[in-house]
Amino acid sequence: MSLSQQLRQNAMPYWQQYVEHPFVQQLATGTLAKASFQHYLIQDYHYLLHYSRALALAMYKCDNFRDLAEIETSLQAILAEVQLHIAYCQEWQISPAQLEQTAESPACVAYTRYVLDCGMQGTLAELYAAILPCTLGYAEIGKWIADSGVSPSNNPYQSWIDMYASAEFQQAAVSMQTFFASLCQSSSAAQQAKLQHIFTTATRMEIAFWQMGLDRS
Repeated sequence: MSLSQQLRQNAMPYWQQYVEHPFVQQLATGTLAKASFQHYLIQDYHYLLHYSRALALAMYKCDNFRDLAEIETSLQAILAEVQLHIAYCQEWQISPAQLEQTAESPACVAYTRYVLDCGMQGTLAELYAAILPCTLGYAEIGKWIADSGVSPSNNPYQSWIDMYASAEFQQAAVSMQTFFASLCQSSSAAQQAKLQHIFTTATRMEIAFWQMGLDRS
């Protein structure tokens, strides 16, 4: 069992609640309220800003050029994704002004600041333990929806599903797991316990983020 698989298993039942959340179920079947998806998209824009900050912090914490180049590639990918996100939001009648002017939800603030706090206080591995649930969870969700056949042919959220089910995103998730494992090669039992705590807490934050979208809170 890989380190990432072990973290997911030990994060139960939270991991299952995350990847099988009602928001995800409704998105898969195309029954999610449009207003909930729009609210989620706006908050995801704020999340991407702080996720980018977390990667920039990760670059600062590097002590070799190999890791620096790996993280820089991830950061450039996120910055490109933001532009696609803005364009996608406009397809859902959300203007760039709305993205900027809508306040962050409490769930977004709690999640993103937790990630940044892990990065400020901890090691590079601890920062990655905090951001890992996002990438791994979305890859798992995208693949499950695509493989399960539950999405109807007229699903308004199909392009979102396709993005996270894509070979490119699935490979990105594999690459992040490999990089994270390289950061943890010499970690002690106590350090691994801390990584587990961070990973589980971030998973709980993901649950709250879905619920925020569902409740439009």
